[in-house]
Amino acid sequence: MSTSSPEFVFLGEHPALDFANTLYAPHGELADQLRSWADIIEWLHQAKLGDGAALEVSKSGAKAALEAVVALRVAWVKQVMGMLAGKPISRDFLRMVNAALEKDRFSEAVATGNSEAHFALVRSASELRGVDAVLAILSRQIADFLTGCNHEYLRQCAGHGCVLFFYDTTKNHRRQWCSAAACGNRHKVAAFRERQARRKDG
Repeated sequence: MSTSSPEFVFLGEHPALDFANTLYAPHGELADQLRSWADIIEWLHQAKLGDGAALEVSKSGAKAALEAVVALRVAWVKQVMGMLAGKPISRDFLRMVNAALEKDRFSEAVATGNSEAHFALVRSASELRGVDAVLAILSRQIADFLTGCNHEYLRQCAGHGCVLFFYDTTKNHRRQWCSAAACGNRHKVAAFRERQARRKDG
């Protein structure tokens, strides 16, 4: 069990990509931010995707629950890499996502808002618990990305050694870096040093 929560990164501009980014290389080596069930609960809390006792699992079931979430992430990262290479989403992966979604049961109702002219579609709380609830939450975000986002704007950071993904929401869709302050700045520093070295050699 981890003794402290990892420093999660939320640079993907979509929760599904932030989930994929829980495996990244902050110092040149891959680091897994989901090392325990407590890490998963904390990540969901910080991502504003879920919280509370419904997401807890027993101590005896924590290892298997963690492995199930990590397996979904591994499969999802493979699909993201495939999309970047122009490959279609695999049927096996869609079956995995749909199997998690099919377990969820909820009802929806139209409710009035602040005025009788304002309406909202309200969904009941999920009846799922533990790992099934978490897999449904994550699968719903993946489904939202697949169905609601323009895959042409999916990117992987151009920073050397960086593996983070992001959805390019910039106006001209020319974003290159997971973060201008991190990889973008390192690129500028490296380019500056290279120019300086060329001047000295010249």
